[in-house]
Amino acid sequence: MEQKRASRTAEAAAATRAYYDQYRPPNIFPDPYARQFLKGFWRLVLATPLRSLVFELGLKPLKPVGGQVVARSRFAEDRLELALSHGIDQYVLVGAGYDSFSVRRQDLQHKLKVFEVDHPDTQQEKRRRLTSITRGAPPENLRFVPVDFERQSLRAGLAESDFDPTRPCFYAWLGTTAYLSNQATFDALSSMSALAAPGSELVFDFLGAQTDLLEPQHQALYQALKAFTAKRGEPIVGEMAVSTLTQRLPVCGWQLSELLGFDEQRALYFDERSDDAMPMPGSFLVHLIKPRQGAT
Repeated sequence: MEQKRASRTAEAAAATRAYYDQYRPPNIFPDPYARQFLKGFWRLVLATPLRSLVFELGLKPLKPVGGQVVARSRFAEDRLELALSHGIDQYVLVGAGYDSFSVRRQDLQHKLKVFEVDHPDTQQEKRRRLTSITRGAPPENLRFVPVDFERQSLRAGLAESDFDPTRPCFYAWLGTTAYLSNQATFDALSSMSALAAPGSELVFDFLGAQTDLLEPQHQALYQALKAFTAKRGEPIVGEMAVSTLTQRLPVCGWQLSELLGFDEQRALYFDERSDDAMPMPGSFLVHLIKPRQGAT
């Protein structure tokens, strides 16, 4: 990400959630606040007929990426809902961007602490926009945790908050690993495990290796996505074979609970649609659990 500038891909992801929320029924991931976090170009696009030109024509080669954005958010919050029923009361969004959970789910203000971890530049802009949305009264259970991962660890950042490492937590780490080396991804998974009490859970997404894609149109989609993100100063550098992930997870301190590829995501969220929405070929959604002592 460019220094001294909020993440452009985070804003594009919020615009995608807003577009699907308003203009692509049936809704995979209801997010009525996403639009309110937007400014400038994206706000103009969504408020005018430009939205069809941008999303249906200009971004046509990247349509499955839009499907991935809403599918990963739905997956994470579905799993979080189950975790809440198991007694988890800490939610850590790593790379929170313009996520709107804290304002969408104010019914959980007294049940769940929400820790938004992000680069200071993106978070500063997020706070300004949130202040406008909430009229200066942000949710009481929201904690901002600014972390520049090039200079500071997640542990150091959370230590500045009232995060309790002795209690299980739920991590959501979405739309991030593609911008990291695979080693950096595994280092982050290890760091999150080290901070998490047994019984904690984690949801994240990653891109499989482009060389594993068999369809030429899927290869072309990967290339289009790489060009799109590189142009915005956030190039994709992380692709990973599924076998590499499954081999490394135990070393990182996590147990695999679910791994959803293209077919599983399509069956779960897209099968009954009449439009052309679909998940991203080659993308994966992962649900992990930190084993309790004695668990196998």
